[in-house]
Amino acid sequence: MTSDHPATAAHEIRGYLTYTEYGDSPYWQWGKVVEAYDGGQKDINIDIDGERWVVSVGYQDGGLEPRPSDKVDGNLREYRVTAHGEDERKLPLLIQPRLDWSSERRPQSVPADLGLATNVKLEQCVNLEPEEIEELIPRVLSAIAEKVDVDWYAEYFTGTPHEYSRVTQYERYLRVDREYARKIVRSDGIFHRLFHLLADQEGSKIVYSADNRDVVGYNHQLRLPTKAVSKMFPDGTRHGLQLKHYHPEHVRKDEKTDDGELDPLYHPKLGALFKKGLNGGAHPWHEIDGLGQELEETLINTLEWSDVPTKGSTSFVSDWHFDATERSDLDVALFDDPTPAIETEQESVLISTLTRLSDRDQDVLERVAVTDGGNAHVDEIAEETDWSTSTVYRALRKLGDLLENDNGNVSFISAKIRDRVRELVDQLDETVEATTRIIEDTLDVDPRDLERKGRAWQNWLTRYGAELIRKGEQPNENAKIRIREILNTYKSVQRVIESVSAGQ
Repeated sequence: MTSDHPATAAHEIRGYLTYTEYGDSPYWQWGKVVEAYDGGQKDINIDIDGERWVVSVGYQDGGLEPRPSDKVDGNLREYRVTAHGEDERKLPLLIQPRLDWSSERRPQSVPADLGLATNVKLEQCVNLEPEEIEELIPRVLSAIAEKVDVDWYAEYFTGTPHEYSRVTQYERYLRVDREYARKIVRSDGIFHRLFHLLADQEGSKIVYSADNRDVVGYNHQLRLPTKAVSKMFPDGTRHGLQLKHYHPEHVRKDEKTDDGELDPLYHPKLGALFKKGLNGGAHPWHEIDGLGQELEETLINTLEWSDVPTKGSTSFVSDWHFDATERSDLDVALFDDPTPAIETEQESVLISTLTRLSDRDQDVLERVAVTDGGNAHVDEIAEETDWSTSTVYRALRKLGDLLENDNGNVSFISAKIRDRVRELVDQLDETVEATTRIIEDTLDVDPRDLERKGRAWQNWLTRYGAELIRKGEQPNENAKIRIREILNTYKSVQRVIESVSAGQ
């Protein structure tokens, strides 16, 4: 466990806070505030603890029907409030009714037992911590109402949000010195290694996008579902997330501004982003602190796995919201780089599978390996290998630890396995070509050299554990080489690995 690292900063938060203490009263009263602004107004200046905020208010059709007792023509309105603070702080809100509808009128997104409430939807709050958001909502709304002398109860939205409140998106970040940050996104960096080993893993959908438009690492994103993240952190269930390494839209070419000041935006952000789409649903708002700690722990471990020092502040650069000198008050666990263990596990699967393959299985495996992208359809495999479709399906069942079959579309379970099988196929192809040349040369040699070259040929077969299988009368007619040495090498390496693991 460690806490000797910089505290991460919140970048963006989406979600919704539901308040039940005063039922639907805040919703109806806020409608009166917006009416006082003639239905909407921009550039409203308010002051919160000496900080100037520029606010706009308005409304939109919410698409929800009123109750028979509500004196409303048409659908219910939803009220939009967008507040811009200093240093790109942003608080965009959508105030929505929750009116304890009957079962016929109640929207599916509203729990049946909620009762009367007012919902405040957070639409991409930027550079605000979760507790700041909760504190700012009532203060911003009170200041806006005060501007037009509309009664507004200062206690509205000050209580604890209801347990149904959720966070749908949450990113925390650090700003990393550009020279150190390159380690993360280079060709052998942790982003590439994780994708290479986890991509196409059965049951996972991993996406890696790398944009090096103006600078290496301009915008790299690695989307990891829950199963993949759990492979990285073997301490229990983890949330799916998106790792991000990115520069601003306009990349800084110099570390200093025209005024000679240091420009933090010269250095990229490293972010960890929770998204409900990667987790099958949103996260309880009252547990957002635990989610924040998980995101911070992910960031610190990603840096450690990249050999970027996390103690002290030399690896980091402060900006307007992230302070590289501020020590985190969170104790995060440090884990070993998971990629060697994942690679060893996949090598073990590869070895155990390859050592029990029949000719049919080898043909199917090699056919998928040589296709572009390592993907092929069952019908294509059957046509290219001359095996029947049913035979191909039987082979795929045996190759289930290496290949994934999705409705006849066949692919490798990971890019790592795909590349290793391709290496094997390439070595076999090279051996067959060399053997063919040896056979042809042997048939054409002077009788005095035949014995010498014959011994060399036999020594080669013995060395590589190979045997020549002839299907015709002549050695070079439909000859086939069966190679066992590569598999023996794999098994030898595996025995060494197992011995080391056992402390032998």
